[in-house]
Amino acid sequence: MTPKILLPFLLILISFSANAQKYGNTWYFGDKAGMHFNNCNPIPVPTSNIDGFECCATYNDTSGQVLFDTNGEKVWNRLNNVMPNGQISSSGSTKSQTIIIPFPGSDSLYYIITTCIQGQPASVSEFHIVDMSLNNGYGDVSSKNNQLTTAVPTEQVAATYHANGTDIWLVLHEYLTNNFLVFHVTPAGIPAFPQYYPVGTGLLPCSSNMNARGQIKFSPDGSKLAINGNGVGNDNLSNLLSLYDFDINTGVVSNPIDLPFSRGDFSLSFSPDNTKLYGATWKAFNFTASDYNILYQFDLSSGVPSTIINSKVILDSIPIPQSFGDMKLGPDGRIYIARNNSDFLDVIRFPNVAGAGCTYVEYDFHLGGKTSTFGLNNYIEYRNYCDNTVSVNEVNGKVKPQLYPNPVNSLTHLKLNVVVADATISISNSTGQLVKQLSQLNGSELKIDCAGLIPVFYVMQLHEKAGCLQQRNWW
Repeated sequence: MTPKILLPFLLILISFSANAQKYGNTWYFGDKAGMHFNNCNPIPVPTSNIDGFECCATYNDTSGQVLFDTNGEKVWNRLNNVMPNGQISSSGSTKSQTIIIPFPGSDSLYYIITTCIQGQPASVSEFHIVDMSLNNGYGDVSSKNNQLTTAVPTEQVAATYHANGTDIWLVLHEYLTNNFLVFHVTPAGIPAFPQYYPVGTGLLPCSSNMNARGQIKFSPDGSKLAINGNGVGNDNLSNLLSLYDFDINTGVVSNPIDLPFSRGDFSLSFSPDNTKLYGATWKAFNFTASDYNILYQFDLSSGVPSTIINSKVILDSIPIPQSFGDMKLGPDGRIYIARNNSDFLDVIRFPNVAGAGCTYVEYDFHLGGKTSTFGLNNYIEYRNYCDNTVSVNEVNGKVKPQLYPNPVNSLTHLKLNVVVADATISISNSTGQLVKQLSQLNGSELKIDCAGLIPVFYVMQLHEKAGCLQQRNWW
């Protein structure tokens, strides 16, 4: 007799390490907008005081509560008051990216990295130090306006963890060259000089230095980085969209792939499993009313440059003046996308899935009456993600499965109110590929060894030769 599906349901397997953190669980951005993921499913936060037109960053403690936030101009403490010495720039929140990174080896010191405005030589990239042990635990900017480099970088900055799990790689890009500036941040601090990696296509001069805007983003595992240039409408040579390999042991940037740009590329995000690259445009300068802003995906899973280049899928296009802003991979494994002057964020619900199966939803998350602009929170990408599935309670009113713990480390239990005999559990990834199978299972509580599975979404199916009950996925 052909086995039938007894119990298909959705499961997220997460491999939590001792360093599991919640530093990106609360976001402040836009026009005093905010959201938190402390229960995994996002909830709007109406109490933010940030004015985050573009760049913004928030850092949280180990429980996911806000320590401080910045728009690249001011630094606010958790009471939404500007910190002492908290005016760090006069530029406003008009740079594409800023980032907060922890000081390696310290539990109270943090760096804020601010960049140059549109590659202007008169503007410098700087680092500022926040000391949370000061001001009765509310924090103080203990050092500010420290020049990071004599080079003139773009508005883009990103960071990822070193392979040792403590040090940090901080990456910027020099304007009008193909130089990546890579800083190895250690407990000794930020080095006085970066490592220079002249690789790939450089940014060419254009009107108002518009292509110095855009983003650098790392894949969650740090093995890839992508960069774009926010080109102008009447100059195709001003555009840039490139993908690189990154070595988290050495900081080496290599193996460039020039991807087909969409003109005016602005935001980027990788999927949780590092196999998809998403991008979106903000066509801001010298474009016409007939132009559209584009949201797109590339599939990186083949590793073959020509295949990656040809994998581009357009997920959405919206007419100017509507525009996409930043996109950010959340703690729940979904990608959130800002739209200027909107009280909703767009969401890519299953970003590991290729093509339309990624389930892009316009106006999916309501901000509780606040509005987004062009920025979202920028922090080192999570490598572990929380569980946003709804627990399954019953199958056709008869079988009541319980899975615990979920998310899991390496072992989970499936508890049933029925006894199964000679059953098989199959675990497939989001593309339907079988990644693990356990056979000859008996009883009402089944142990499932998940060791070796990377932390992404999976579908688990329980098959029993005598069974025929079915149950749908719940979210």
